[in-house]
Amino acid sequence: MSNTAGAFIRINEKPGHCPVCKGKQWYVQKSAPRCGKTLTYGQFEARETVYICASGCKNVNGTLVTHKADSLFKNLIPESIVGYDVMVFAGIERFMNYKQREEIRLELKHKYGIRLSSGEISNLCRSFVHYLARLHDSHTEFLKNELEHDGGWPMHVDATGEHGRGTIFAVVAGWRQWVLGAWKIPTEHSEVILPCLREIVHQFGVPCAAMRDLGRAITPSIDNLFEELNVHVPVFACHQHFLADIGKDLLNPSHSTLRELYRRSKIRPKLRNLVRDYGRKIGKDIIQAEKQFWHGRH
Repeated sequence: MSNTAGAFIRINEKPGHCPVCKGKQWYVQKSAPRCGKTLTYGQFEARETVYICASGCKNVNGTLVTHKADSLFKNLIPESIVGYDVMVFAGIERFMNYKQREEIRLELKHKYGIRLSSGEISNLCRSFVHYLARLHDSHTEFLKNELEHDGGWPMHVDATGEHGRGTIFAVVAGWRQWVLGAWKIPTEHSEVILPCLREIVHQFGVPCAAMRDLGRAITPSIDNLFEELNVHVPVFACHQHFLADIGKDLLNPSHSTLRELYRRSKIRPKLRNLVRDYGRKIGKDIIQAEKQFWHGRH
């Protein structure tokens, strides 16, 4: 909220019992400034009073037992002045609404009065992914129970490349469309994929079926997985990949003839010029059109 920008808050939360000696006597260690940026309170500056146990108790790692303000601890990311709600906002806008960093930065500035750099937005989006992964892992048992209530889960697996930046491999519960696991792997080989499949089966149990493409790495990985488990699970090939593979055999001669015709007629440069001309006419509206296109696909 922009009307709280620049507000000064004094935070002096009295501690309870020491977690080590159970005593109630504390000394003030310091009073330090702490800035904050949250969607709920906007930008603010606080002065936090930090206490230490009067008995000099220490934690397991040897540091003194201290008590900090819970109101700041629960709202601000550790070692950061940015709130958890800002991180969640940035993550959802980036990965669910497909917005660019600059769009997110400007929306935070104009709507909430929070000023962040594009680099900070990137860091928040990465933190969002890490926290989301931890949340996912902490609810594994709950997810497993839900899948068992469905009568099992079909394991859909696929991998996609990132133009020289490695490969993303994912396992999805087909009926629910839940992503049970995702990894960035250096290459699409069976020795890399198989440990990922083992991890998923360990967490969520043996699937009732498996769906895969016709890849040379994924096919033996799934076969080896079920052989290790000594279970019989139906394994299906993706219909789309199957038809695409057959289509190449059937249509490749005609496609090659058409490609050669385009090359000899020199029509491709003219088509590229046509695309550029239409792009200039559409102008900045092309960005909104792209968003609508990708939103429709998802």
